[in-house]
Amino acid sequence: MTNPRQFLCTCGTMRWEIAQTAPGTHVECYCADCQSFARHLKVDAIWLDAKGGTEIFQTLPQHIRFTAGYDRLSALRLGPKGLIRWYAGCCGAPIGNSLPHMGLPFFGAILKPGQPGFGPLVCHANTAAARQPVAQSGMFRALFGLLSRALPAKIAGSWRRNPFFSNRNTPVVRPEILTLGQRNAARPPQGR
Repeated sequence: MTNPRQFLCTCGTMRWEIAQTAPGTHVECYCADCQSFARHLKVDAIWLDAKGGTEIFQTLPQHIRFTAGYDRLSALRLGPKGLIRWYAGCCGAPIGNSLPHMGLPFFGAILKPGQPGFGPLVCHANTAAARQPVAQSGMFRALFGLLSRALPAKIAGSWRRNPFFSNRNTPVVRPEILTLGQRNAARPPQGR
């Protein structure tokens, strides 16, 4: 694939892309939940960096388009509350995160560490759970970027073009909710 904003799951069944013109903010999140998601899918060696960070391109869901394997789209939640975490049901490749409803249009597309095509990292978030010391930075910039994209999309109604939610504001697939045991088993090791 020559377009750096095209994605292919590990087994090649699913393909998706982010529009070349899609605005967004390139962040890295070190939270225990992002690490737990990758560990639960057993893809942490591929999708987390050496410090336990997950690179994310925060954009709008309307900029995501599936080109193959959409019927394999799967979702989970680490508990009854929190983000919906989307992934390829065929092989466990993470796709991204969304809120559990479309009250605020948002999609955090998960990138492989160092993936080109999304600009520089401008935020290091939730660094307390990092495997090595990382200075937290850029939180205001990430929040401002998210709101500056989401609010106009909400007002204009463009948020309704969304491959993850139906017109009834319902996820297109029912997310699996991990049990407490599953979530605890996926938690990253404590301490640095």
